[in-house]
Amino acid sequence: MVVAVGTDGVDAALGFAVSEARRHQLPLHLIHVLQFTAGEAYVGMDGGMPDAAKATLDRAQEKAERLVGSDIPVTAELILNGWIVEDLVRHSEGASMIVLQHRLLSRVRRVFRGSIAQSVAYHANVPVVSVPEAWKPRLGPDSVVTACVQDPIEASALLRAAFEEARARSARLVVLHAWWLSASFDVVVADGALRDDWSARSRQEIAPVLEPLEREFSNLEYEIKVQHAPPVQAVLDAARKSDLLVLGRRHHRLPHHSHLGPVARAVLDHAPCPVLIAPELADSQSATRPRQSRPA
Repeated sequence: MVVAVGTDGVDAALGFAVSEARRHQLPLHLIHVLQFTAGEAYVGMDGGMPDAAKATLDRAQEKAERLVGSDIPVTAELILNGWIVEDLVRHSEGASMIVLQHRLLSRVRRVFRGSIAQSVAYHANVPVVSVPEAWKPRLGPDSVVTACVQDPIEASALLRAAFEEARARSARLVVLHAWWLSASFDVVVADGALRDDWSARSRQEIAPVLEPLEREFSNLEYEIKVQHAPPVQAVLDAARKSDLLVLGRRHHRLPHHSHLGPVARAVLDHAPCPVLIAPELADSQSATRPRQSRPA
């Protein structure tokens, strides 16, 4: 399990990763990438930045070792003069997941600095978990994992990841699908009959994807929730009641900037709980049943 160590802190990401490592009995590998700006690269590497980077990584490793105890191995790797996104993706090959800490930035700062979590999720071939820096584990015995399904045809990977996480946590699984027409059109058209019809058809569409998982995870409790609401709002509302959100990355054949849809990008920026982005399955494993028509 790869944990990205940033300069802005790593406590929340480590807390999540340590719990996951214990649940799945996986070693932790911490990576800190020192990426220079153009000006810093011109000045060179003699300004104490490598030493500061090593100290940052050493502190994170010491904290991880204290949290995890002697049962789980913890290793650390410092990459000097690297590229954060590219190096995290490259060093995650063969890992079970990448865990990053999400910084709370203003919209303006995020426009100029970008989102490392989003960029890693664009490229990675393994699940990527973004943990908000203010996150704390929810107290209480009832754990909830929410799988957010937009298109059942492309939901196999995210549903499998959600079932696996729910089983590991002994959690209840909620399979959420939210729909909303354009703002002015929805108010006029979305009456009770349309809502009932959409709910029934959504459940019918997702049933074939859930059937093999229901057999494999026969002891897992889950429910399907079809909600008439703007998808971002519905997912963020669910995040306040969930220990983990699971979303899917869109198909690799789409243009690169489309691999994360607008819902996933908004949720990564604003969800108060950890968000897992599952990469799509290989083509041979993807659902091939025909798409049913929906209102435009």
